[in-house]
Amino acid sequence: MRRQLRIELLRGTAPAAALVMFGASVWMLAVHQDDWAGRWAGLASWVRQSMLILAALMVAAGAWQAGRERRRQIGDLLASTARPAWQPMLVAWLAVSLAGTAGLLAALAGAAVLVGRLATYAGGDWWWTLAVGVLALWTASALGVLVGRLISLRVAAPIAGLATYLGLAVATYAPLGTITWLSPVHAGWGVERLVPDGTHLRQAAWFVALTALLLAVAARRIRVALVCGVLAAASVVPIVTGPLPWRLPADPAAVEPVCTVEGPQVCVARINAYLLDDVAAVVQPVLRRVDGIPGAPSRAADEVTAPPGYSTVDDDGTIWFSLLGQSKALGGLERLDWLRASTDSFLARWVECKNGRHEQGVFHANMLARSWLHEEPPHGRVPIDRLLALPMPQQRAWLADYLAAARACDTTRLIELARVP
Repeated sequence: MRRQLRIELLRGTAPAAALVMFGASVWMLAVHQDDWAGRWAGLASWVRQSMLILAALMVAAGAWQAGRERRRQIGDLLASTARPAWQPMLVAWLAVSLAGTAGLLAALAGAAVLVGRLATYAGGDWWWTLAVGVLALWTASALGVLVGRLISLRVAAPIAGLATYLGLAVATYAPLGTITWLSPVHAGWGVERLVPDGTHLRQAAWFVALTALLLAVAARRIRVALVCGVLAAASVVPIVTGPLPWRLPADPAAVEPVCTVEGPQVCVARINAYLLDDVAAVVQPVLRRVDGIPGAPSRAADEVTAPPGYSTVDDDGTIWFSLLGQSKALGGLERLDWLRASTDSFLARWVECKNGRHEQGVFHANMLARSWLHEEPPHGRVPIDRLLALPMPQQRAWLADYLAAARACDTTRLIELARVP
């Protein structure tokens, strides 16, 4: 069996599967580095999101490998040997699964080097997330083997892969609740969240039992298939009665605030601490500019550090910002404009007012306040040049008046402030 496995790894579909999985994994990592850079949990989570593509490729590879015997019409020849009829099939599945996994892990090794340079938090259950994803790949190849054993046509492999992609897409993004735990793909529930260990174990049991069932059916081992089917069905019940994916608790250690020690206070979650200096470089100048102005914020914080149930839209003297989609593989922030926009969100409290939110003069006042905050040059119909011509105490008094009027929903006063005396 070892000799046959070695031959399959070197000459069968396995080498092509390894190359395709490596290329697909590198591509998926490259196009969305903002989802995983600097975070181990982000890397594992992105692998599971990438299963939408990777699992479909493994199904296609398994189907192509299994259909080879019937396409070459050597089934009778293999049946005449002393080995059990299921053994060559099992070896072929094992070869494709090993090769596909090797391709994925090779790509992840390169990503792990980049993550290791930046990561400031290595805790959490990310390794469980990754391990269950690998098991799911083996299940996908088993499904492909079953398809290949049933349908010998060459188009069976690509069609099976496409059907898998569509099926997983529906299962992942449709509002199916806890049933989504049965899918190898997840749509991303926040890298700072913890999946209960029991859920990971139940997922692993589900994929193992399903793999055994698919292989048993492909080998036409009816009794074994019945036993595996019972085990697979039994593993479904505790999974679908588990926690909802969007109600997972936060990892307390991951969301622990890490703050600047000099200048205005800026805090990020420990899992995002590698971005603290980059964030502070954008946010602290804003906090310094409004320091001491009545009603202006005095600190800034990563929104994932907010206590459970806390509203980050409340006027609590804090600028709340999100670092979702901000990571870069080599460090730094992906979208400075997004973070910059977060720093002036406290200027838009007037949008919550029921009256006058669409008044043109109110919009002009808001644009004027934003331009002053970021020290922008004159542009459009915003009279920032007149505001900047005033002494600094009067400029700061103007912003204090703006903030007071915005909180009071005094649109008349906001329109007056837009004119700048």
